[in-house]
Amino acid sequence: MNNSIISDWKPQHAEIYGKQNLLLHHRLADSGLFTKSALAELIDKCPSSNYTLNTMGYDPENPEWRQGVVRDVCGEEVIASIETGRMWLNLRAVEEFDTRYQKLLDQMFSEFQENMPGSHTFKRKMGILISSPLVQVLYHCDIPGQSLWQLEGEKRVFVYPTGKPYMDQRSFETIILKETDEEIPYNHEMDEGASVYILKPGETINWPLNSPHRVENLDCLNISVTTEHYTNDIRKNYAVNYANGILRRSFGMQNLSQSIHGPMVYPKAALAFVWRELGFHKSKQVKHTVDFALDPKSDDGMIDIPAYEL
Repeated sequence: MNNSIISDWKPQHAEIYGKQNLLLHHRLADSGLFTKSALAELIDKCPSSNYTLNTMGYDPENPEWRQGVVRDVCGEEVIASIETGRMWLNLRAVEEFDTRYQKLLDQMFSEFQENMPGSHTFKRKMGILISSPLVQVLYHCDIPGQSLWQLEGEKRVFVYPTGKPYMDQRSFETIILKETDEEIPYNHEMDEGASVYILKPGETINWPLNSPHRVENLDCLNISVTTEHYTNDIRKNYAVNYANGILRRSFGMQNLSQSIHGPMVYPKAALAFVWRELGFHKSKQVKHTVDFALDPKSDDGMIDIPAYEL
C-alpha cells in the first residue's frame, strides 16, 4: 500500500515544481489531524503569538482587513463561530507547539526531496486556515515558496503571473521590508491574465515563487493548510530585494537588479543582514491594530472592542 502524502506525483513534475502552477492530490486527511475535533484541540493549545484572526471587506480593489482576538472561547466555539460568520483564522507555524504536525511536515518535505533529488529546503512551516463561507483573501504575494492544501470545503484560487502589471518591483519591496502586509495593488482587469482553480478537498496547488494570488471561498466552511519553505535561491531572492528596498528608500538608487546571480548578490545580502540586525527599518514597518473579538453569542460571531496596537 502506498502511504505517500502526494498520491499522484509523476517524474515530470520535478521539472515544473516551483516554476509553473502545479495541481496535485494529497492524503493529508488520513492523518486525522485536520478534523474539526482535532483542530478544536489545537486551537485550545495555540499560543497567542501563533494565530491571527481577521475579517475583511467585499471588494478586492479596496482592501479592508481588520484583525481580531480570541478570548475565553473554546476551540469548538471558535470553529462554530467561523462557520456562521465572516472570519479567517490562521494558526501559524503549528509545528512549533504540536510535535504531531512537525512530524507530518517533515514527512511532506521528505517526499518532495525524494521526488526531486538534490533539492534542499529549510525554514519549513505549516499553517492551518479555518475560514468562513464566502470570505476572501485579498490580492497578495508571499516571500517564501508556498503551497496550499485543501482539506474541507472549496475555494476559488486566482494565480497571476509575476512582474508588471501584476506586481512591480517597488511593491514587492514594501512586502519584503514589512512596510505593508502582503497586499499589493490590484484591479479586476488583472483577472484576464490569471489562472483560476476550484480547489477541492484532497487537492494541493503550488505556484512559482512570489506569484501574486487571491482566494475566494465558496459557500462552505473551509479548512486548508499552507506550507512554506526556503531554498538557497529563495534566500538570495529575499536578500537581494530587501537590499534593493534599502538602496531605493535610503540612498535614492533606482534601476536596481533583482538578479540572484553575479558579483552584487553577496554585498546586497550583507547589507540586508546588517540592516535587519541593527533594526534600522523597524520604525517604518506596518503596525497591526486589534479592534474586534470573536463572540459566539453575536449574530456574526464577532464584537467590536476598543482598538489596541500589537
